[in-house]
Amino acid sequence: MRSHRLTPWELIPGLGASLGQGATLLGASPAFKALQSTRGLTADWTGLMADTSRLDLLDRLQRHEDFQITLVLAATEQADSPVSPRWLMCEGWWDPEAGHHVCYFADTTAIVQSRQTVKTLTQRIKTLFEHLPVMVAYFGPRPLGLCQFANRKFAEIFGFDEQSIVGVPVQDIAGPELVKELRTHTRRLLDSKTPVTFQCEVVSVAGLSMWLEMTATFATQPWSQGAETGFFFLLTDITERYKAELALRESEDRLSRFMQASAEGVLFHRDGLITDANPAASRVLGAPVEQMLGRSAMELVAPEYRARAASVIAAGADASYESEIFNVHGERIPVEIIGRSMLRNGEQLRMAVVRDIRDRREAQARINELIEGLRAEKDKAEAADRAKSVFLAAASHDLRQPIHALSLFLTALRSMSQAQSVPAADLADICRRMQSSLDGLGQLLNMLLDVSRLDANAVQVERAPTSVQRLLEDLDQDFHQLACEKGLQLHVCSSRLWVDTDPTVLRRILGNLVSNAVRYTPRGRVLIGCRLRGPEVEFQVWDSGIGIPPEQRDAIFEEFFQIGQTPAARHESHGLGLGLSIVKRSALLLHAPLDLRSTPGRGSMFSIRIPRCPPPAFVPEPQPNISFDHTQASLGVLVIDDDEQVLAAMRSVLCVWGHRVFCATSPDEAVVIAISHASDIDLLISDHRLGGNVTAIEAIRAVHACLPGAVPTYILTGDTSPQRILEASLLGFPLLHKPIDAQALRAILGA
Repeated sequence: MRSHRLTPWELIPGLGASLGQGATLLGASPAFKALQSTRGLTADWTGLMADTSRLDLLDRLQRHEDFQITLVLAATEQADSPVSPRWLMCEGWWDPEAGHHVCYFADTTAIVQSRQTVKTLTQRIKTLFEHLPVMVAYFGPRPLGLCQFANRKFAEIFGFDEQSIVGVPVQDIAGPELVKELRTHTRRLLDSKTPVTFQCEVVSVAGLSMWLEMTATFATQPWSQGAETGFFFLLTDITERYKAELALRESEDRLSRFMQASAEGVLFHRDGLITDANPAASRVLGAPVEQMLGRSAMELVAPEYRARAASVIAAGADASYESEIFNVHGERIPVEIIGRSMLRNGEQLRMAVVRDIRDRREAQARINELIEGLRAEKDKAEAADRAKSVFLAAASHDLRQPIHALSLFLTALRSMSQAQSVPAADLADICRRMQSSLDGLGQLLNMLLDVSRLDANAVQVERAPTSVQRLLEDLDQDFHQLACEKGLQLHVCSSRLWVDTDPTVLRRILGNLVSNAVRYTPRGRVLIGCRLRGPEVEFQVWDSGIGIPPEQRDAIFEEFFQIGQTPAARHESHGLGLGLSIVKRSALLLHAPLDLRSTPGRGSMFSIRIPRCPPPAFVPEPQPNISFDHTQASLGVLVIDDDEQVLAAMRSVLCVWGHRVFCATSPDEAVVIAISHASDIDLLISDHRLGGNVTAIEAIRAVHACLPGAVPTYILTGDTSPQRILEASLLGFPLLHKPIDAQALRAILGA
């Protein structure tokens, strides 16, 4: 055991201290005291450290033995500026004579931070390599050549994944033929010290033959003094390109067997006069070789390019440039000219390779068109993002408005409850207005639900003979009051026609069209009717509103798009910009063509065509409006919902209607009720999500197993995400969406 002669701490450089058993500071170097001052501590110096470091140090000091640990000084806030965390390597020696530890501290903050930085950068590099459209791998130095890193694309070719390939020698990854070729090119790489690129054929573990272009790079580190530290390989799948090039080479070989010269035009000239040309040049220029001999080469060049050609010829140097020439028919041809001075048959001539680049120019033009198209798509995406922001603001406003109104009405009802008597008319008026606010909130939620159902492809079209008159009457009933409140005339034409369609989907389309017509019509009227168009019936919605400019007639059917507000509607909601998008997508489900005619400032007409059909042999009478009084025979209803407020509300409504209600907040509670009241349960209603990972299907199966027979079962959901709607619709039970209105609830009770 080493012993140390104590020296005056004021003379000790660096961070040193003498520590008692409880980390009592018995002596300290000036640097250590300065660290205390910087951290704002003078008494309990262990307050400098993080909790784990402090406990670790106290534990080591109690053992009366030498130790070495790493301590973390936590970040602190000073009056003038914050102090960042620091890492110290603490080495302590037990002095048995003095009965304490002598400790010396080395600041390793830079090393720790560097390691963290390297770790972060390494992870970023790995993430980058995983997203590259190429195969990347790094192997250690010879002779083992162990794999240090490979991205997923590289590993999968040879039957590994990113983890299992690490540490495997290159000869165990690649086949013997590939290893042999790699060694050949590795020697080239070591000799030249520059990256080597080559092509090779590889057979994947799936038995697929692939051609790869491989670039090998010699990896060294600054501290290795040029010694090899590994090899970096970049592989690109060029199978399709190789096949195309192979086919091209075979084609050129076949052609060269029948041709006596190059496939590209070649001219030789002396002092600008053509002395020789190959058949390819003859084809480009459209004249036999004999007619070109002795002709001035400059005459073939377009006037605006002659100065450049003359300067190149005069310089006599090698040159490559683009130009344009005329053939004997006067046709202008873009070409690439490669010029070189050379000796031929003992005389100095100028050779010009004439390469037809019409295809290249056309390709460049197509690329430019593609760039413009991508720019337009980018602008469109940015516009959609801005529209989404407007949509979220509008949704927030439109959802808050009815909730705010309901809060005020509830306050009014509380005040009335404290009065000795409340006029029935006042109470009825508040109830009517609360119902109106709820209807508005329901319409907004239903619109969002429609979009989610369309996104989830959960809308099933069920065609049936549908009365046009009944559809028109429903629209009149739904929008008559709204139109009157705006001072508009709503006129609905009658019709005895029938159409073959899904009445729910068509009702949604027409409802959105009428809603938009009323919204954007400040004065005048809205007309709803239909016309017979051969085998089809054309539904039309006319308005005398603001109209739609021609440049916006496609955009209005996109999500979140809204046309400008009218002055008369300045204080109304813009809406969510979803109505016409729902119309367009719903019309596609029905394979029904949409049409729009509009004159800005005068109004618009939207129409949709639906196939006509004869009326059915039996036409059921329309169902009367459902009363809110006591219902028919009393039913035993088991309701499962993890929200106690929803349960209380459902119990209140069903009890007022004369039913017996059993409420459960979990599947276990529902099973207990089902066992106790098995013969009393006639109907089961369950929320789709019951907290945690429990869903309605588990609760329903458990309850059904406790009942003597099958009972009607319904699932409620308030989730509007496409994935959740699709998931709920696949459970096999009727699906109802929150908020459920009284009419729908009474309908399932009477089913």
